[in-house]
Amino acid sequence: MSESVVEGPVSLPVTVVLARKPAPGREDELVAWAHDITDVAEGFPGHLGAQIYPPSGDDCSDVVVAFTFASAEELSTWEHSPERAEWVAKAQPLVQGEARAHGVSGFEGIFSHTPGQPVMPPPRWKTATIIALALYPVSLLLNWLLGPQIATWNIWLRVAVNVAIIVPYMAWVGVPSLSRWLKGWLHP
Repeated sequence: MSESVVEGPVSLPVTVVLARKPAPGREDELVAWAHDITDVAEGFPGHLGAQIYPPSGDDCSDVVVAFTFASAEELSTWEHSPERAEWVAKAQPLVQGEARAHGVSGFEGIFSHTPGQPVMPPPRWKTATIIALALYPVSLLLNWLLGPQIATWNIWLRVAVNVAIIVPYMAWVGVPSLSRWLKGWLHP
């Protein structure tokens, strides 16, 4: 049997959400600009998708653009590119005020979402609830099944075994499954 070893750190997808307030009467132009800049971003390595949220009346007067890249490094390449700088400059006559950006990584990145679309994180208390709901049964099961077998082991080793099982389960099964199942609650 062969073993596969992952070398180096494993990175999670990263989403950056940018909100711009349109200058009066320039809303449609700013939305068109958002579509154009996301088309340019598609050509960059690691680009996983983009989402555009036009102004929605009283709820939000901003144009919101979310870009998702496979890693923070690939996002950084996009953010420091001359192409992005050119498009940001083109937006200046269309906006008022400063851009507001919010980066998303870590646990938000493992929530179930449509492939190729950015992750829009739920509120932190909902994130914590999903994580707890996914963590509890696997922790209980591991303690019931493995606890008696590894009870005499050094605590450092027992914890390492639990972490080695729980972390992949949480990242690839538990949280994505629960977030799909509770999608309507996470994103009403």
